[in-house]
Amino acid sequence: MARGEDIVELARKSLGVKYVWGGNDLRNGIDCSGLVQQVYRRYGIELPRVTYDQINVGYSVQPNKLRPGDLVFFDTDRKRGGPDHVGIYMGGGRFIHAPRPGSPVKISSLSEGYYMDRWMGGRRVPGVAADAASGGGEAVEVAPRLDAHELAETYGASYAFFKSQPELWKLLNQAVEGQWDDAKWSAHVKNTKWWKTNSETVRQAKTLEKTDPATYKATMEAARVAARQIAVKAGAIMSEKNISNLARNMVYYNWNEQQVMNYVGQYIEFGKNHVLGGMAGQAAREIKREAYSLGVQVSEQSVLNNAAYLVRGVTTMEKIQASLRQQAAGLYPAFADQIEAGANVQQLAEPYRQVLAQELQLPDTDIDAFSPRIKQALNRVGSDGTPRPMTLTEFTDAVRNDPQWRRTTAAADRAVGIGRQVLAQMGLV
Repeated sequence: MARGEDIVELARKSLGVKYVWGGNDLRNGIDCSGLVQQVYRRYGIELPRVTYDQINVGYSVQPNKLRPGDLVFFDTDRKRGGPDHVGIYMGGGRFIHAPRPGSPVKISSLSEGYYMDRWMGGRRVPGVAADAASGGGEAVEVAPRLDAHELAETYGASYAFFKSQPELWKLLNQAVEGQWDDAKWSAHVKNTKWWKTNSETVRQAKTLEKTDPATYKATMEAARVAARQIAVKAGAIMSEKNISNLARNMVYYNWNEQQVMNYVGQYIEFGKNHVLGGMAGQAAREIKREAYSLGVQVSEQSVLNNAAYLVRGVTTMEKIQASLRQQAAGLYPAFADQIEAGANVQQLAEPYRQVLAQELQLPDTDIDAFSPRIKQALNRVGSDGTPRPMTLTEFTDAVRNDPQWRRTTAAADRAVGIGRQVLAQMGLV
């Protein structure tokens, strides 16, 4: 005896096969009666070739008593009397058939108006068994028995999805055997390793991938587009593989903004012309400005690292600025209290800068707190070893003792002035 469910399963393998009038090939071309004959033949059941003869096999079954493996007949050509179309009942009010030229093997519903209006009858073929018993050759009314495909859809997934998960596939077969309801199925699924080791979002994504591949593909592509935009905005340089990994994590694990940025921040790198882009570039510029104002020299690698940490959310600009201020307080101990209170080292050095620029006749833009003479003046140490910055008078005298000062016009004018003063004192002018 062949099981009706097995017959249905074999017929499913021909879904999508093109319709060929008179065709007998389950893979390359078939018509409605050819589909029925060839499927049943695989289970050792010989049926006539044409619909008009097939309807005479077995015995009649009422629509509400159909079970998987029964034949359903229709009159689709009103110009000719009698049945001219046949399909294999699957359960749940659906049947599989080869409709007509241009329409391949597909699944349809008996509830569709077209087929309801053209219904001619159902037949149960000898040699086809079902779980419900038949008595005295008469069909007995039984509760509809759902096959693996129908139960899979009842449980909110697809047959293909369950086949892709060995643990769930085994469970589905048990459910088909016992015809589990939703509650029983849910209880068993929640006890599986698959359920316990995958979050809800992962389960949803994996289910969507197999149940609705088109939507899954569109969802992943949208996530990849978003991932690329985030990378550009952050200033990250990421390969397509890394972009895809990020997109998958966004979809499968529903990553929040912090998780996304922590991932992206790992790929902050210098681009062309050794510059950073996006958020990282903005952070780098701010770090450099702050370091300059505090008289602290920072390496490019340090700037890169801090910009990446900032994008990743590991640190904040306030923490970076506080760290730079601490460094500045250590570099200029005489002004530590002022620096920690918010003073700007470049501003503290401004009076010295003006003296140096004026005395040596240098452009203002060439002098800042990093200039050796100014840095030395700010960090002078007294004889007792304590910080003792130069006064402006001391700094001016020190500058004028520099050989470079003697070559300036200011030095010449000063010499002339002193000479006139001496001559005046001698009464010679």
